[in-house]
Amino acid sequence: MRARQRRDTDRAQGRAARVDPAPAAVRAAVLVRRGMSAQDIANAAGISVTLVRRLLRTPERRPARIARSTAEAVLGIPLPRRDQPPALGRGLTGAGPAAAVLAELAACGWPATYLAARLGTSTATVAAVRSGSRHRISVALDRRIHSLRLDLAGSTPTAQGIRTSDAARTRAWALRGRAAGPAAVPEAATRR
Repeated sequence: MRARQRRDTDRAQGRAARVDPAPAAVRAAVLVRRGMSAQDIANAAGISVTLVRRLLRTPERRPARIARSTAEAVLGIPLPRRDQPPALGRGLTGAGPAAAVLAELAACGWPATYLAARLGTSTATVAAVRSGSRHRISVALDRRIHSLRLDLAGSTPTAQGIRTSDAARTRAWALRGRAAGPAAVPEAATRR
């Protein structure tokens, strides 16, 4: 109802109700580069995530015009500072970087069951992200994966109570997976 009233007010003042989406699309792209997800932008602007995703498309696939209220809402979101990590997001992000981190941890001997317990998720989720079968994950899980990598950097699996045989089996699986490519991740490798 408010959006309709806003459009009526704009028309009464001689302002176009629909505008060029380019400025809002540029702002949305900058917000994504600064660490916000499409869902985070939608929450901050008070619009639907579908509208934000349409703005993030390539220019030829983006809508020709958008509502003035949508454009103003996106343009009104303050840019996060470059030196400050963004607030904890609730949206989704690409899983590629997290998959690389999980593959790196497997190559060091960290079993999926151990990683899943530390991440507060299931072993199946860790395996799906690591194998590349999950293309998007929550921003919160992505951040937990990257934080876990930093936490484990100065340690070894055996120092954390993981049996030497389990760590060796995980390393061997990771090496086979690297040689065969991402599509060759066996389900059994996650059941430790």
